[in-house]
Order: sequence, then structure tokens, then C-alpha cells
Amino acid sequence: MEQHHRKLINKRMSELVSVTFDLKAIVDILFERVVINKWMKDYILGNEGESSKTTKLYEVIQGRGPDAFTNICEVLKETKNLKAYDILTSKTSEEEEDQLSSLDKEFNKIILDHDDSYVRVHPERKVIYQYETKLETIVEAYPMESNPKGHALILNINNIKYRDERKGSDVDMATLMKLFQGLGYIVHPKVDLTEKQFKNVINEFINICEEEKANSIVVFIMSHGEAGKDSARSSDILAADGKPINTDWIIEQFVFNYIQHVPKLFFIQACRGDNSDFGWKFHDGKNNRLDDDSTTLSTNPAIERRYKDVFIAYATIPGHTAKRDPIEGTWFVQHLCEVIRKNAYNTELNEMMLMVDKEIETLNSVLHGFQTVEWVFRGFNKWFFFNPGLYRDNSNSDIVMTTSTDPNTDV
Repeated sequence: MEQHHRKLINKRMSELVSVTFDLKAIVDILFERVVINKWMKDYILGNEGESSKTTKLYEVIQGRGPDAFTNICEVLKETKNLKAYDILTSKTSEEEEDQLSSLDKEFNKIILDHDDSYVRVHPERKVIYQYETKLETIVEAYPMESNPKGHALILNINNIKYRDERKGSDVDMATLMKLFQGLGYIVHPKVDLTEKQFKNVINEFINICEEEKANSIVVFIMSHGEAGKDSARSSDILAADGKPINTDWIIEQFVFNYIQHVPKLFFIQACRGDNSDFGWKFHDGKNNRLDDDSTTLSTNPAIERRYKDVFIAYATIPGHTAKRDPIEGTWFVQHLCEVIRKNAYNTELNEMMLMVDKEIETLNSVLHGFQTVEWVFRGFNKWFFFNPGLYRDNSNSDIVMTTSTDPNTDV
């Protein structure tokens, strides 16, 4: 299969899975035509949910020779899977191309004049490579000395159709921009994207990350959210038009598009259900003016992990709400930024997350309860140090911070 056809399938994987039906008929025809073998047929139709089976179909077909793309398109058409057929055969319209946001594609910038008044730099200008640990196995650190450090995409869905405004999110946006600029990233802020615009921005951002060399990728998403429909542990965030976008779909775009050996950090500020945690004993506490970033709750079997170099931090645990102060911003974003800006110069990412959760543990609201942060490593098996203000390829001490776009720019 041609590389661009594989890329198309992986980019549109979630859409293909959602519209494809009568999977057994598709697999039977492919087997009869010797496009797949018996082992592949049994593997695809194994004892899993329909979504997992369909995903395996589109993964397996990519390795079935130069005619595989033509074969799957023909079978989709024969089995009346016209929506899936159209996804694979129709070209992106000019209207859709026009909706792509103008993300900054100039990566040959260096981060000048590090803002160490906000983000601390190591006093000895020392790059951290190792970490004190009792592990017998030597654990390496991800290289984090490129200039700039990478791209940071910050998506804030504040005004959502039929939902209350997420008051306080503008405070989070400003704090996050200041943090990641201070850490040495090219920052791409975007606000209130519809589902279509959201997916287009994700795809364009991936293209930028593929084309340009940097040490890391950051995606920070803020919106209302709910428990995912396909997994008890996944979650959906809402686009500005009220349509749900699964967080696993977002992460998979970066995995399927082969951005390898680069740490990919995902931070998700959104509820993952309606439940509130009032602890073992209900009591009053701070911030009783809080709002939730929630919608509804549902549960389903957990998904399978198959990722590398992926770090995911959720503001809350599955099924629960995330707290947002209309004046001061969200608990998660504000404490995360404060911990990172003070400690990133000499502290590893996992330890900083421990600090964040420890601080949030002390917060409680009579109306909204407690909040527990969750973070997940998926093949993220090296130490991660931001090393702010330190660049191996920077010999010039006289530099300028850059950001790519105005946060209010429309797409």
C-alpha cells in the first residue's frame, strides 16, 4: 500500500471505525480473494468489541501489498459501506482546506531572552540527564536541548453550544501560554473550534511536528467533557458546536502518524463524568463558588494500550468532575503551571505530577467535593526534564520569546 494511503487510513481511523458495518462480510470477501489469510481473518474477528475488530481490519489491510487499498475500497463499496468508501476515495474540498488554521510553520526560530522571572532556570545552567533512583536498570532521559524545545498546541473550548460558558478558562489560557513560552516552546493557541475545525487543526499540527525537528510535542486541551462512549477509561471533550471528540482519538492521531522517538505530552482539563468525590467525611472547604466541566456519565470495557513515548495527564479520574474557579481558573491548570514553573529546572515530570496531585488533594468544596489528578505513561519509559532556558544548539545569549498566533484568531 502506498504511504499516502496508509497515512489517510490512520488519519481518518476513528471516522472509518465509526461508520463501518457488517465487518464479517467484509472480512469474508477479503479472505475469499486471498487479500488476507486465515490467521488474519481469525485475528480480526477475535473476541473483542466491534470497534477493536474494525480497527484491526484497517491496520491489517495496510500491510497487504500494493493493491490492498484498491481491494478494501472495492469491498467497502460492494458491502454498501458507502460512508467509509467516501472517506477513502473523496478528496478534501477547497472549503475544508480553507478551514485549516494558519498555524505557525516557521520553526527556524530560536528562543531568545528566556523569561526566568516566571520559569526558573538552573542556577548553574546545568542540563539534567540523570535522576537519583534505586532502579537497577539505567534509565535514560529524553533529549530536551533543542531550540526551541518543540511545539505546544493549546486548545481552549470556552463557548460551547447549549452549554454554560467556561468562566475562568481565559485565566488558564494566559497562564499556559506564559508557562510554555517560558519553557521554550513555539506556542499555538486556539479558541472555540468546531468539531471539524478541531480535527483540521490537529491534523495540521501533526504535519508541522512531522516536518520540523524538535525534542517534544505538547497538546493541552480545555473543554467540557464526559465519560467516553467506547471505554470506561477514555473520555470525550466537547467542541464549540457541542459535538464530542474522543480523547483517545486525538492521541491516536499522533501515534498512527509515526511521530516516533519524540515525547508527546497530553494534558486534558475536562470532566470525565458526573460523579463528585466528597471524601470519607463531608465537610466545608475552599472555593465553594466552583463550576464543573462535565456533561454525562457512561461506562464500557477498557481499551488496549499500544503506544510509545506518550504521557497523558487528566485533571480528574474516570467518571468524575474537574473543578473550575470562575475567577482564578481551574484547580488542575493553575497548580500544574505553578509547580512546573518553579521546579522544571531540576525536577522530573513524574515527580512534578506527584506535587500537583498533592496540592490538589488539599482542596475541597462543600458543593463539588475533592479532585484527584490522574496521569498515564504509555511507553513513556525515560526521564523527562524540560531543562528550561538551556539549549545545546544556542550559542547566542541575546534572544526573543516567540508565539505563533493570536489566541483569538479564527480558523
